[in-house]
Amino acid sequence: MTDRRRALAKRLYDYLEKGRINVSPEGKLPSERDMAAALGVTRPLLRQAIAVLEAFGLLEIRDRQGIFMQQHELPEIVFPGDWPPSMMLEIFQVRMMIEPEAARIVAENHTAEDMRKIGDSIQQMAAIIESKREDMESLLAKWNRIFHAQIMAATKNQFLCRIYETVSRAYETASTSLVFRREELRFDEIFSEHHRIFEAIEKGDGDLAASIVLEHMQASVKRASDNLVSSGFRI
Repeated sequence: MTDRRRALAKRLYDYLEKGRINVSPEGKLPSERDMAAALGVTRPLLRQAIAVLEAFGLLEIRDRQGIFMQQHELPEIVFPGDWPPSMMLEIFQVRMMIEPEAARIVAENHTAEDMRKIGDSIQQMAAIIESKREDMESLLAKWNRIFHAQIMAATKNQFLCRIYETVSRAYETASTSLVFRREELRFDEIFSEHHRIFEAIEKGDGDLAASIVLEHMQASVKRASDNLVSSGFRI
């Protein structure tokens, strides 16, 4: 996240907290045009600030209705970029609590449609790696998110999905706020881990699927830790 985007998100948060932007009793915010004018910025820049607060779960964008505050009083938050690098590793700890068990549930209860969607993510990642295109890293990150989200969706547990969505948003926000070297990313290795997860789920072996997901999480923590340290962060 850029310093400019973070600063604007802080300003928007401050305006809302201090009542400098009028919010309806239902929690609806003014139009983008009015808020942009109040903050003295363009609408595209305002949307970036709104996206940050949405990632924190403070705002909700509702189709054809507008932008709403999730709570009448804003909780105190620490903005991305102000987070210590260890925050990313703490998020991984939470993921390790929920994702192995989610894989176990899906392995034991999946449908053909579930496997089609999860398998499509695997195929997309394989094609991207083979293409060696310049934007490979961002595309793989996108399909990595989809892969894990598809597994979570296949649990059919709406509360688990909501928890995961919150954790996933926090992870994406933390990872974009920390600028660290990624020369050592091993795409083939990461893909292999995902493929093993898919095979275990397809086989219907819940214990194996949970075990492989846990191994994948642990390997991801090691990769993130190594990259942070090599970039000069203390964790």
